[in-house]
Amino acid sequence: MPDARNTVQRRMRSAEYVADIAPYFTQRPIIAVNSAPTSFNPYVHGARGLFSAMVFVYHVYHSGLPTLPIVRGSFLETIILDSMKFGVELFFGISGFVIVGALARTASMKAFLWDRIARIYPTLWASLLAITLMALVAGRPLPPMGDWIANFVTPPPFFDIPMVHPAAWSLGYEMTFYALCAAAWWMRGQGIRWWLWIAGAAGATLMILFPRSILMAAGVMIAAGLARPLWMDRLARYPLPMLLLFLLAWRMIDMAAGGRIRLMSPLHADFGQWIMLLPAILISGIIGGIALLGIERGHGAIGRTLRSPAMQWLGTISYSFYLWHPICMAVVKFGLTRGGFIDHLGMWSQAVFFILSLPVALILSHWSQIWLENHATRWLRGLAAPRRAAAIAPAPAGADTLRDCP
Repeated sequence: MPDARNTVQRRMRSAEYVADIAPYFTQRPIIAVNSAPTSFNPYVHGARGLFSAMVFVYHVYHSGLPTLPIVRGSFLETIILDSMKFGVELFFGISGFVIVGALARTASMKAFLWDRIARIYPTLWASLLAITLMALVAGRPLPPMGDWIANFVTPPPFFDIPMVHPAAWSLGYEMTFYALCAAAWWMRGQGIRWWLWIAGAAGATLMILFPRSILMAAGVMIAAGLARPLWMDRLARYPLPMLLLFLLAWRMIDMAAGGRIRLMSPLHADFGQWIMLLPAILISGIIGGIALLGIERGHGAIGRTLRSPAMQWLGTISYSFYLWHPICMAVVKFGLTRGGFIDHLGMWSQAVFFILSLPVALILSHWSQIWLENHATRWLRGLAAPRRAAAIAPAPAGADTLRDCP
């Protein structure tokens, strides 16, 4: 009886403790796989367009073409324009958000991985072949054959393989993340008791080694409904200021890392420097997660903007736009340089480069989305459909659009 009485007392103290701290946390379930986000979220969808546009702006600024004197060396250039490259980190956050719903709907680990392959590879392969053809025509060097082939399977970030497509490095992060999620779901299906802790430890290790993936965890926690302090929800009511604060903080860390934040890990950086910057990295990740939470809920003026038809369309073509715009830019820049227009345009070169590159990239991305992301992906998914049709319930309207995030 003493053991039973002690057990009851411990449970009572535990219940009292939970009651004491409950007012400081959201009243959401810790995790419920059946409550994963399966409906279309227009704010998340529009955010995909916003983040891909940020990367486009960064590549215009980073083109090396002359720009206005008022921009060169200014706060606008060194902080704002340079932080546009972090649209990739924010894109990773969206991947973390949508992956929870994709896993909850999948029939098996194999089905999930095939779904991701069918989603990512058609557009990637087409862009890699286009770059290869352009390099051969222009007489530009390509990686050795083995490395060239490896580019087609999105190698993980821990393999140092030269990229044929300069923007495709992020897809290695994505596929590594998908593989980790699939492994976690497999362990869950096998009844492995500590599957969530094992997956969490593996994910934390990857984030430490590859800090640019930090917002993937934030996206997963938002989608899974993990309990969080109420102050996070209060701050999430102001997603635009939180987004700007994240970009500023992340850019400061990037500058401290010599402009190479992806190398700020125990694998590459001086250990003492990494330890000093680690708290700032974690705090910045929390700020970015709060910004994503506010975006997911549609708070503020940015929520209204993300629901606009233009942002919804840009969200639809965002993956194709991310992969095709560097190729379009290379063609436009080659034409401007080869034609001698840069000398005449002078400080207006970047502005004209932006104006000429944008419509070309948007048009190509529109058709890429239709033929590669839509038709080719559906065909590939259909190859596996007969084997899993009986195991998968129909997804709600719009769920496929939400799931289809690279």
